[in-house]
Amino acid sequence: MAVDTIATSRSYMTKQVTSLSKTLTEKTTQLATGKASTTFGGIGNNRLLDLELTQKVGQIDSYKETIVSASLHIETLNLTLERLEEIRRDAKSALDPNEFVLQSDGQTQSQATAEVLLYEVANLLNTEVAGHYLYGGSDAYSNPVAAIQVILEGADGLDGLKTVMDEFAQANLGVNENGRLDISSLTTNYTLGVPTDSTFTITEDGAHDFGFDISTVTSSLSNVAITGPSGGDPDTFDVQFTGQPTLGETIAVEFTLPPDHTETFTIELEATSGGGEGAFAVGADLEETAENLRIAISEALEEEAQTNLKALSDDWAADNFFDTFGGVEPMRIDGPPYDTATALTTGGATTVAWYTGDNSATTNAREDKSAVVDTNLTVNYGARANEQGLTDLMKSLATFVSADFSAGTDNDKLYHAALATELRAVLEPDTADQSGIVDISTEIAIAHRAVESADDRHDQMRSSYLTTIGEIEGVDNELLAAEILQLQTNIEASYRASSIVYNLSIVDYL
Repeated sequence: MAVDTIATSRSYMTKQVTSLSKTLTEKTTQLATGKASTTFGGIGNNRLLDLELTQKVGQIDSYKETIVSASLHIETLNLTLERLEEIRRDAKSALDPNEFVLQSDGQTQSQATAEVLLYEVANLLNTEVAGHYLYGGSDAYSNPVAAIQVILEGADGLDGLKTVMDEFAQANLGVNENGRLDISSLTTNYTLGVPTDSTFTITEDGAHDFGFDISTVTSSLSNVAITGPSGGDPDTFDVQFTGQPTLGETIAVEFTLPPDHTETFTIELEATSGGGEGAFAVGADLEETAENLRIAISEALEEEAQTNLKALSDDWAADNFFDTFGGVEPMRIDGPPYDTATALTTGGATTVAWYTGDNSATTNAREDKSAVVDTNLTVNYGARANEQGLTDLMKSLATFVSADFSAGTDNDKLYHAALATELRAVLEPDTADQSGIVDISTEIAIAHRAVESADDRHDQMRSSYLTTIGEIEGVDNELLAAEILQLQTNIEASYRASSIVYNLSIVDYL
């Protein structure tokens, strides 16, 4: 055999064995990694599809990371809202108008219960998850609700709820503590020492929305002339006795109540021989009878002012203190003096801010916090502690706790009943099908369902994509093992054949 032929054969055999060895290495790597190639270029015509699916899986993984965080926030919101709704129902039960049990510390038992609930509400509204305060809107890196003691008593030169309530009470009760009304003394004319007529006047103390507003006077009293009211502001009416009324005849005076003066109450008094509740006594002469009626009206106004009017005043004060959603500034009585005030004034600079979270102007607090959980799908789940339903709960409990019934008088009992009734209506308005807290909870639950649906959808699509990627990039382990075994056999046979033909050892051959 020619030398060049032998050399050529050796070179060919070397290339063949090297090729087989390289293929063996590739197959072994495939078996170890489970992939047909370590690069997209090595997987043939499906590389573009594989690249696209790999990008989609990465995008899904990014969405799922967002979903984990959003789900934690939303699930915690759901839990806290459920408890807040339970507290609302408990608070409505605690504010029992018929239960007046005064404790040694001056609080009623119902106030003590309300105080415990109030502290729990504040704690829930300050719920924090991994540094994010859930009820602080987008600005959620500190407690959005102030400490209860600060809310009630004030701090750092700023007034708390109790001060605001006291000022509103002064403005509504007035100097005479009868609803901002002036009741004149009797003016009596005499003939030979015998009274011929006797008159007193009831007048509003100015043009304003505080206290009682005179509406109508209806009388069936004989020998009594009623002049006014005219419907102006300030309004007034006169009651003139020119003789004695007949027993059983009545007079009814209707007043409207603040703040909007759409609600009314009526003082109705009957002429009787001995007076008593809902009555006035016919005296020895018309002057004495007129004085008895004047005193009866005055006492009825004072009682109404110290009870129902004071309760309405407390609610009005609480509205101005707590209703700050969307950047609304709290309003205060324009004083001092407060008992003759005629207007409100802005109080943001002098009043404690009970809510300190994000309070930018908006109509939808859900938009304060968003999560992009899928292509073209953004879930909103923001919440603010000063949303109406949550504010109503804080407001009702704090107002009831701040009220003073410690004297334990009959008027205190009536005031307690009136305030409890007023605040129970705030907790569950007659016009609402469900509470404001349930409304918020419903919106959060809808967001939760959207996130869960997106998560389930991502799991399904991710699994489908990975299956296809596996089919493109993956290998058949059984087939691959057979191929590796065949390659090993071929390489071994090549080594032996070369050794026999050239009478070489493997070392020499290589």
